[in-house]
Amino acid sequence: MNAPGKGLLKTVSVLFIIFGAIAAIVSLLGVAGSAALTSVGGVAGTAIGGVLLVATILILIVSVLELVLGIVGFNKCGDPHKASYFITVGVVMSIISLVPLILSAASGAFQLTSLIGFVLPILYIVGGAMNRNAITRGAAD
Repeated sequence: MNAPGKGLLKTVSVLFIIFGAIAAIVSLLGVAGSAALTSVGGVAGTAIGGVLLVATILILIVSVLELVLGIVGFNKCGDPHKASYFITVGVVMSIISLVPLILSAASGAFQLTSLIGFVLPILYIVGGAMNRNAITRGAAD
């Protein structure tokens, strides 16, 4: 069966893989830096380093999740029957990425990466909907 959203989903999956890999590497460097700050920073350094360590570990988890979802999405993009995967992942990831987008906008330090992190899951939803519509049209024929 034809998967009209395949190109869009493949492109977004590759972008998830690229951004997830970059974020994972940067997060690993952040974990190392915050661990170093914690070990040599005295009382204030320990407190700040501990907070940074927790934050960078959370970012690392999200970036690995993004990497895995991109790989799985790349493998499933050609099958229109897997459209619900892309719609579900897109909704969950857009909700998760909405938090940093709102926080960065509220702090006055809007970041383009937050906007990209919000747009990519939306494109997953669009591609999944395109594939789901192909199934619906195929069943009507």
